[in-house]
Amino acid sequence: MVAGCWPWVIIGSLVLAPPVLAAEQGAAVDNARPASESFRRTTEEAAALAGGLAVRLNKSSLRDGDLLVVTVDVPSAGYLNVVSVGPDDVPTVLFPNRHHSDNRVAAGAFGIPTEKMKFDLKATKPYGPTLVAAFLSTEPLDFYQDGAGERDVQGRMHEQFALLSASSRRQLENLATKSFAVTPRAAPLLGGMAYALVCAASGPCDAAAMAPESGGLPLAERLVPGILLDPERELPLPRGGQLRPVYDKGIRLTKLSEGFVSRLYNDPAGYCTIAYGHLIHKAPCDGSEPADFRNGVSEPQGETLLVADMSGAQSAVTRLVNIELSDGQYAALCDFTYNVGAGNLQSSTLLKVINAGEHHRVPLQLARWNKANGKEYRGLTVRRQREIALYFEGRPIPKALPGGENLTPIDIRVGE
Repeated sequence: MVAGCWPWVIIGSLVLAPPVLAAEQGAAVDNARPASESFRRTTEEAAALAGGLAVRLNKSSLRDGDLLVVTVDVPSAGYLNVVSVGPDDVPTVLFPNRHHSDNRVAAGAFGIPTEKMKFDLKATKPYGPTLVAAFLSTEPLDFYQDGAGERDVQGRMHEQFALLSASSRRQLENLATKSFAVTPRAAPLLGGMAYALVCAASGPCDAAAMAPESGGLPLAERLVPGILLDPERELPLPRGGQLRPVYDKGIRLTKLSEGFVSRLYNDPAGYCTIAYGHLIHKAPCDGSEPADFRNGVSEPQGETLLVADMSGAQSAVTRLVNIELSDGQYAALCDFTYNVGAGNLQSSTLLKVINAGEHHRVPLQLARWNKANGKEYRGLTVRRQREIALYFEGRPIPKALPGGENLTPIDIRVGE
């Protein structure tokens, strides 16, 4: 975690102990929630759904005691909130805080700590992957004022930082969901995130040496993307054809749906995997993996792997869909194809519906693909809902009556 997640905070030459009571309260709240509702996961989801903010850290790997500097590239004036979630799943509002309570910011690069804070942020225990997420809202959304922690009779925080409250998290989730469903210009919230690995002062400092990420997508839902299981991953493009890029919101959706894991792991089928579902080989991890993977990968490296893996989905959509698609429609179909595979797209009723221009039938057909290996997955249901929102980005989603529509759920490993 970084200083600010109830760790030690250095102010001049004074060392302040973390507020035990507030931390224990936060842990008690978190322990009462199922793992799927962890603060880390919902904060990641909100940042990915909202999008539009670039968040940079001075280091991607921090030793105990290293200074942390967070920079947010603010595209336009608004209200900025920055949250840190450590491997213990304690969500701390780094900004605003007791020393810098006004979170109205102008366009430009905004750095934390600010001059008003008059102290440094330093890395400390617990060690492991730490998430830093920033949110810029058009209307005031002050997580510090609504945050959990000890306060005096005037309601002022005793501590430097507040814990993100459950009510603030719900606000964040609702605004992020609204922002994803509209055009970027109409979004009430922008979001972005960066990851840091916090390590002890000495010893190994790589993903392989750390405990697994907490609060992420459950292992049981980390299915290898169908596009990587297709016998022939890419359908050839017409001569002279070029791959159409997937725009930012589509990449964010795929990243969110796959979930990032910085170290090697075995998916439910026993396939060795890393990052955003990147398939190493169709067998359990056994130490024979490339050295670059054995030590883990950073999030930017994981995104690079994802973009390369996505090319199979892009070529399939480009080759199989014979009507013009908007950026949102194309991105939604690329995410769908990445998940289920090119062969399943090719034989689907969904493709027939799209090529016939019957867009009102798309929500019902997309929603059918929510099973894997004979079991319905909540994660697949949510993914299909988000693909529908992206497909109809900024427009009302048709409420077509089922009529004679086949609504039988489809297994993404089997197809129609």
